[in-house]
Amino acid sequence: MAEPMISYAWHAIQWQQLAQLHEEQRLPHALLLGGAPGIGKLRFARALLATLLCEQPKGFQACGACQACQLHASGSHPDLRELTPEEGKRQIGIDQVRSLQQFTAQSAHRDGGRKLALIHPAEAMNKYTANAVLKTLEEPAGDTVLILLSHSPSQLLPTIRSRCMQMNFPLPVREQALAWLETQLGGDDSAERLLDESGGRPLAALQLYEADGLAQWQRQDEALAALVAGRKDAVALAEEWQEQDSIELLDWWLRRLSSLIRHKSAGQPMTTDIWLPFAVLPDERLHGFMDEVLSVRAKLLRGAALNKRLLLEKLLLDWQSMLRSHV
Repeated sequence: MAEPMISYAWHAIQWQQLAQLHEEQRLPHALLLGGAPGIGKLRFARALLATLLCEQPKGFQACGACQACQLHASGSHPDLRELTPEEGKRQIGIDQVRSLQQFTAQSAHRDGGRKLALIHPAEAMNKYTANAVLKTLEEPAGDTVLILLSHSPSQLLPTIRSRCMQMNFPLPVREQALAWLETQLGGDDSAERLLDESGGRPLAALQLYEADGLAQWQRQDEALAALVAGRKDAVALAEEWQEQDSIELLDWWLRRLSSLIRHKSAGQPMTTDIWLPFAVLPDERLHGFMDEVLSVRAKLLRGAALNKRLLLEKLLLDWQSMLRSHV
């Protein structure tokens, strides 16, 4: 089985809520699962899909042994579709949505079965694809269930949100997330640091560990400090960084900015001392630069054709200029 057909323990409340709705035959035709990335929403959604497809569920849980469960585990169940950006792209294409519309218009292969679809992340839809999905939400064919997964539901069209039952997935309790992460790391003593760097998101922390992210973030922290001190050139650094994933790089920068703002406003400790000298920046300058980074990130997610090296140069030059004027 490629992936466990159960949700994480910290999502027990949400699972029980859906189990109750299912028992009362009030399960909605559209669900919007919202919460931060890296907390297990995708596994929750797939566990739910497996349960709804299962021919012999045990309570509200897929059996894992029937033909439907085996087909789901192999990714070949005929009554299930997943929409996610194609490889190398950041947005869900209109052809993908049209294919979904054709799929939902067909009858389920199993008598009494459902047509199920998962769209993730839902904010990867532009206004055209979102409006096309809206038609399916407004007029679902037969016993169709659509699950939309979103890291930021506020970015979705209000009409999309209003036609879905929304479920919020908060961060897990720290003790629970840490216990799970320590089990995954097999005795590595970096679990607390990883969880802190990942904002309390256990799956993001595990991903950071597997990618040797702490060392990478340390190098990026040191590079920014060297830039401000005049030991690095913005153009050369942009050249170095353009080989990295743009969204991951901007997410690191945004996390550091958020941490610095919390440190200044509430005295929360920074996870790295390298950023402490940057606390001289006025709050309005920090917020302004953060808005600039967010704007670049949003454009990239929308699939804008931006010159990666030039946008990094601008951000680095702006950061350098801002720091030098206050040091």
